Amino acid sequence: MKLILENIGIIEKADIDINGLTVIAGNNDSGKSTIGKIAYSLTKSFEDYELNFEKEKKKKVEMYFRHLYISIRRDIDLKQNAELRKLMDKFQIVRRIDNKKLLELINKIKDFIDKDKIKLDPKIKEKLNVLFKEINKLFKGTESKNSKIIKSINQIFKSEFNNQINSVFTNESKISVLEGNNKIINLTIKDNDIQYDKSKKIDDIFPFDSSVFIETPFILTYKNAFEYSKSIYHVEDLLNRLKRPNIGDKDSILNIKQIINGDIYFDEDENNFLFRKNFGKKKIKINILNSASGIKSLGILQLLDKSGEFNKNLLLVIDEPEVHLHPDWQVEYAKLLIQLVKEGVKVLITSHSPYLIEALNKFSKKEKLGEEVKFYLSELNNTGKVIITDKTSNKECIFDKLSKPFERLIFEE
Repeated sequence: MKLILENIGIIEKADIDINGLTVIAGNNDSGKSTIGKIAYSLTKSFEDYELNFEKEKKKKVEMYFRHLYISIRRDIDLKQNAELRKLMDKFQIVRRIDNKKLLELINKIKDFIDKDKIKLDPKIKEKLNVLFKEINKLFKGTESKNSKIIKSINQIFKSEFNNQINSVFTNESKISVLEGNNKIINLTIKDNDIQYDKSKKIDDIFPFDSSVFIETPFILTYKNAFEYSKSIYHVEDLLNRLKRPNIGDKDSILNIKQIINGDIYFDEDENNFLFRKNFGKKKIKINILNSASGIKSLGILQLLDKSGEFNKNLLLVIDEPEVHLHPDWQVEYAKLLIQLVKEGVKVLITSHSPYLIEALNKFSKKEKLGEEVKFYLSELNNTGKVIITDKTSNKECIFDKLSKPFERLIFEE
């Protein structure tokens, strides 16, 4: 898959191939995370477009139901209208159970009001009729797949970027996805809103079936807080995956138990993640809060592996995992990612660690992954804009850039 970006955030231009292992290297605040978020958001938008459409529809229906209920209770004396009161009491019981019965009940209420069984101010009656009309339109209306996908993209992008996807230099941005010569989708973003030419059909098949975005190991520690907020799409999505039942060691791809000397797992009874650590022949159960951040980082991969998430149709996006890993474990982490790529998982990783990037370079060569591996460098220019360029054939410039701080410490007085 080729991802092409123009004027996104601080990124002026990026042309990224994601076909095996894709490494985006660079300093902090150079647009690396933006690449990962966009790749994830697009994949999930295609994967979840029906689900997101139904969620949005449910929200709107609930909003109209609430307005309708409040309006009727406020503007009509139900004590003087026993028949309508029975319908309204039933309305409260049915509203969260059965949408079909609920729509039938709402139309009975509408018929009751339309037949002038009660005296209403014309303005109040018109207001209620507008609500009846909007509710029926939501239930009976149809939308094209294209429209649902665009709405899904808007929903997820707003969640992931908090309505700040446009460039800081211009209010028009562009995103394109290609698979070979096939154009999957072309998007224009104006004023942080996705624009799409309805005459152009979106390709039915996105290059990846699903995506996982790993940003912080503390998702395990603060599970309850993240679950309560439900404000960021990739966080809720990842938590749901991490809590899925294990398929067992036999079918797992990665041997993480040897590295962390134990297992991370989700305990349904305690509603929490735990670390079962090996002490000789003993196994000690440790609350995840009391485990090292490096254990958590590797534990996330272990949980995803044991729940069967890793497959050839998955895009795994990982944002700067080295932040919580000792250099030794950065090397081990790189080995695990190369193993996943060998199994067909597509991996997009951002990093500013020379240890991790060199390890990915070395192990990918050892496994002869060849054209499946791409290295990019994200650099801020004098205008404050970022250009992301392919450095696969010149990786030395990446290592030179990332090792400069160490050289200054050693050689500068």
